[in-house]
Amino acid sequence: MKLTAIRLTNVRRFGDPVEITGIGSGLNVLSAPNEHGKSTVFDALHALFFKDAKSWDKEVRALAPYAGGDPEVEVELSYQGSEYRIAKTFTKASGKGFARVWRNGALVHQADAAEAFLGSLIAPPKEGPVGMLWVRQGLTDFSDAKDTLVSRRDLMSSLSGEVEAVTGGPQIDGLRRRLRVDLDRLVTSRGARKGGPLAESEARVVELVERRDILVAQITELRQLLDQRQSLRRERDELSALNEVEARQSRLVRAEKALTVAQRHREQCEKAGRALDLAISRRDGQMARIDTQAARLADYARTTKEQQQAVERRATAATIAEQAAQQLNTAEMEAKAARAAVSSARKAVATALRLEASEQAELHRRELVERLAQFDALQVEIAADRQQAKQGLDASALEQLEELAQLVSLARHARAVSAAALSVAYLPEAEMQLLFNGETLADGAEVSLADGGTLMIPGLANVTLRPGHSDDAEALLGAEAGLRAALDALGFDTLDLARASHQARLAAVMRLKEGEATQRALARDGRDALVTAIASLPDAAEEMADGQIERQPVIRPDRASLEVALANAETSQTEAEALLVKCRTEEAAAQKSAHISLANAEAVEVALSRAVQALGDAEVASAELETLRAGMSALEQAVAEARADDTRLTATAPDLDQAQASCQRARSVVEAAQARLQALAQDLAVLDARISAHASHAVEEELAEVIDQLEVAEALQQTLLFEVATLRRLDQALQVAQEGEQAQYLGPLMAELTPLLRRLWPEAQLQIDADSVLPSQLARGVAEEQLSQLSGGTQEQLALMVRLAFARLLAKSGRGIPVILDDALAYTDDARIEALFDALTLQANDLQILVFSCHQKSFRDLGGTSIAIRPASVRR
Repeated sequence: MKLTAIRLTNVRRFGDPVEITGIGSGLNVLSAPNEHGKSTVFDALHALFFKDAKSWDKEVRALAPYAGGDPEVEVELSYQGSEYRIAKTFTKASGKGFARVWRNGALVHQADAAEAFLGSLIAPPKEGPVGMLWVRQGLTDFSDAKDTLVSRRDLMSSLSGEVEAVTGGPQIDGLRRRLRVDLDRLVTSRGARKGGPLAESEARVVELVERRDILVAQITELRQLLDQRQSLRRERDELSALNEVEARQSRLVRAEKALTVAQRHREQCEKAGRALDLAISRRDGQMARIDTQAARLADYARTTKEQQQAVERRATAATIAEQAAQQLNTAEMEAKAARAAVSSARKAVATALRLEASEQAELHRRELVERLAQFDALQVEIAADRQQAKQGLDASALEQLEELAQLVSLARHARAVSAAALSVAYLPEAEMQLLFNGETLADGAEVSLADGGTLMIPGLANVTLRPGHSDDAEALLGAEAGLRAALDALGFDTLDLARASHQARLAAVMRLKEGEATQRALARDGRDALVTAIASLPDAAEEMADGQIERQPVIRPDRASLEVALANAETSQTEAEALLVKCRTEEAAAQKSAHISLANAEAVEVALSRAVQALGDAEVASAELETLRAGMSALEQAVAEARADDTRLTATAPDLDQAQASCQRARSVVEAAQARLQALAQDLAVLDARISAHASHAVEEELAEVIDQLEVAEALQQTLLFEVATLRRLDQALQVAQEGEQAQYLGPLMAELTPLLRRLWPEAQLQIDADSVLPSQLARGVAEEQLSQLSGGTQEQLALMVRLAFARLLAKSGRGIPVILDDALAYTDDARIEALFDALTLQANDLQILVFSCHQKSFRDLGGTSIAIRPASVRR
């Protein structure tokens, strides 16, 4: 089966009929932007082949157009040497949809018979291969694997030729089922079966092991308690020995005496330190007073000098500020004159611009008025065309008449073929010829007698021939009556008049569209917007009323010369403004400098006053400084003597911290020994009680009995585990044998798939799961990757190649169908897509492939037959 054309009417966005024609037998590419309708075509094809015409389920409802109407889908295809046309119309009314099939131009199936024929062409998607080879957008990863599993297995089975070899043989399957029954009695996939023999054995072993461990722990604990009591008694005897007690007390007395000596020496050191700090404080105070007096004398000399300099700077700054003020006054006058000149020039330019704008507005008004007149004239023609477009015969009614006319033609042809015929063979000596219905019968000519007639034998007789009754005649009469009734119902005498009415309607529709397009060109936003635009323009009367333009003839000034004068005035103004800014800046800087000089002079006066106030009389202050410096030697001598005493006492001081630590340690040893003896007495009493309690039970005898029971239980458990391992090993061996047989099962698929695979990865090996007949693992070099670990692009490429391999197998088995891919290479990079394009081109030699893609630039290099969605042409 190979598609040759597709037509859609009232399908989603396609309210008007569209078609895809020129579909070749090999590779066909429909490359168009998003929202162009590619997925709509895919869904429509799916509905035609796999949805009953009477259905109105969710998928069929999704085909309904946005504006309402009944979806119609039609295809043309070649199948077994004949050309077929298949059409389906889906309708919301329950059970009203219908299907039809034409073969070589003749209607051969309708309604249920048409559905049955479609079923013979191609199986439903959940059982047949279309669910695998017709790939919807975004579903390249075998999302329908479960739905197409039966189809894949059936195809492999038919190709291998040995069903038992594919399944591994019924004997092996039966043996493996019995093995699993025996295993299920003992274990599950998670471990021992609950309530089974192995689970009970394991529970008994665990119970005995736990009891054994408890008894062993009890015996171990008793032995530990005896050892612990012996150790505590030995420690108690050592701590309470008389010599140990006396030694601890002697160490404590010596440590306390040493601590007392160290504390007294520490007090003498602290006293010497305080004397040293006092001598240093007196010396440092004297030095501070000397530094203060010297600083006051230096400050007085510095401020006296600064006061003289500040007076000179103040006078200079005042002179500069006065000069800057005079320059600023001159610059302000020049700038004012430049501004006046610019204002006058701008007024002259504005007057010239208003005159030009008035002329342009008048021209624009005339253009808009003319467009409005054309718009109103077209409005009358459009109303007439719209009325005529509603009248003539529509396409659906004409198509029904054409179908009835075709039925009449077919019935007439069938009657002519089955009717009796008359032929004449004249003798050589005959001198005259016979006439039939007034026309001469030529020698050897054959005349149909379907409608009867009159045979004239010149000079002898007229023979009247009447046709007999036949089913073909009744069929012709019925077909002609149906056509006549349809014409009468529509009000036409002949089919040609109906066709002429339809053509008139189409012509009116075309004129209507052209008129509306012309109106939109004249008034893009509508007539009201055009009227509003005309009203918004001021007319000459308004301008004269507003005093904008004088209507009397005037000489229009030269706008170019006025603009040059304006530019010169603005340049002069810019220069004057720049000079003004400069003068203002200089004047402000001069004023600021004068204020700063004044402030500095005042600050220096204040500083000088403070220096005099702090110092007093300068000569008296100098004398006091000399007296303070003379007394420093006695203070330095006192500091040296105090430091010598402090150093001597510090050098001979014992370590107080060490003495404190030794005393604390000796005291803690005595206290710890006493506390330990008390704790040992309590611990020994507790141990005596616990040892007495353990000794009263026969723990060792019970342990021996539990060990014997545990050996028996473990032996039973090992026997059951050995049985489980044996059953599993046998099942594994049977599975290996079965998988070896299944290798032939995948042979045909791998023979088709391997050449495709090597186009992308020369050394790649693809592992196919025997159960699902789908790829599970890809090996490239030394790396082996699960299918789920591969990138989206690699999974997409593998899925496409596997589908092509299955398509080739179907074609070889005599069940070839087209491969349809809707944006199936969305994640493939530029390098690999070239290799896939080569693979598609190669496979197209034996397969029909339809590729829908929105990647126009990428698929430009795919080649093949380029197809497109176009408005449908009128079919007779």
